[in-house]
This record gives sequence, structure tokens and C-alpha cells, in this order.
Amino acid sequence: MLAISEFSVGYGRKLVIPPFALAPLPRGSVTALVGPNGAGKSTLLRGLAGLLKARGSARLDGVELVGLPLEFRAHHIAYMPQSLPHGVALTVIETLVGALRASPTDQPVPDAAAQGLQLLQRIGIADLALRRLDQLSGGQKQMVGLAQALVRRPRVLLLDEPTSALDLRFQLAVMELVRELTTECGLITVVVLHDLAQAARHADRLVVLAGGLLQADGTPEEVLTPDLLARVYGLSARVERCSRGQIQVLPDAALS
Repeated sequence: MLAISEFSVGYGRKLVIPPFALAPLPRGSVTALVGPNGAGKSTLLRGLAGLLKARGSARLDGVELVGLPLEFRAHHIAYMPQSLPHGVALTVIETLVGALRASPTDQPVPDAAAQGLQLLQRIGIADLALRRLDQLSGGQKQMVGLAQALVRRPRVLLLDEPTSALDLRFQLAVMELVRELTTECGLITVVVLHDLAQAARHADRLVVLAGGLLQADGTPEEVLTPDLLARVYGLSARVERCSRGQIQVLPDAALS
């Protein structure tokens, strides 16, 4: 499990996420970070990934991650940013082989290309294998970024808005795959999402941030209430279930 206590994140001397604690995140679980723009969701994710200065404690199966050098933290964590770097001329399959071979392990990676291709097929983008990264659309790059994060089969998977550039079909496919692999491989997945219905559908747990502060933490049924939507989002809204039992957030008006 991942246990977080007195955890804070900042840029230089500026504290963006004041110290807070969460109930342990177990293996095989998906936790969605939700909240309005500027809430601190991406900052929190980058702090957990070791890309921003963090203090306090984040213990993974008893191993303290805070203060651990980035190359050693990469043993445990895979992080997918909102967008991949520009101007990368490598092919998609080359980036996956590179991700596998750059994994911090003393053991060689057999058939790295075959492993990468198998994952691309599972995601549904095997046709992109020989395309250069700098020739892909934003949505295609986002799918490749997900593949790069998944190919190493990490213990903790951190995804920053993995569906923001995707059409509805691929949004559903990506989140179903994330859910499936999280369960199958016993991952601890933390994902930033803006779509509350999507978060409620695919996550076991919602963590709500606003202004860098923890506002709520619990199951979608516990967290998504009209009161929280009014308090955090400034929105008058109803929370109902559709004919298939899925939670829907139905906005009525913006509150002044």
C-alpha cells in the first residue's frame, strides 16, 4: 500500500500543497484526483513522482519515497505527464523499447520490442508503432505516453489527465484499460481527471482538492454530493444515477 502523511509539495519556498494525510491506498485500486482548475492536482502528482520538492512521508510497502533519489524512485513509480516533449524524432516503438531498457534494473530486458508491440496492440494503437512521435496528433501522443508509463509495469502509476485530448471512444477505452491493468497487476493508480462522471465510473476513491487543500476523500458515492459541488466548484448541481446505475453530475447553474 501507499501511505501518505504530513505530505506537502512546493516550488522553491512557495508551498502549494500544505501538509495533509490520506488513508492508505491499497494495491489494485484506482484513486482519482479531482477539483477545479488550479486546485493543485498536477502539483501533488509531480510531488509524488519526485519531480517537485516534497516533505513529509509517502511510504510504499514500508519504503520511504520522500528524499529517495529520482533514479531509485523510478524503481517503483511511473509518471505520465499531460503532454510528451516536442520535437522527438524517435518512432513509437523505439520510445517504448527505450523506456523498458532505461528501467532501473540490473537484469536485461528480453524481447523489449515484442513487449512494446504487445502493449500497443492491447491499447489499440499498434498501427502507430513505426510512426515518429513528432508526427502524431495530440491524442495519439497521449496514448503513447500512457503506453510508456504502462510498459514498465510499475508498482505505482501516476497519470495526469490521460484522457484530455482523446475522443469519447478512446476516453472509455483508456480508462477501462487502466482499471483492468491496475487490478490485474496489483498497481496503485492515481489519476488526475476533470470529468466527474468518468472519475466516479472508473475510480474506487475520489480525492478532492481546492486551493491546495484536501476537501474530501472517499468513495464516489460518499464524495459527490450537491453540497460539495456547491462548495468546491461553485455549482448548483444534482447527483443522480442513470438507467445503468452510473453516477451522473447534472449541473443546473453557476453560483455567484
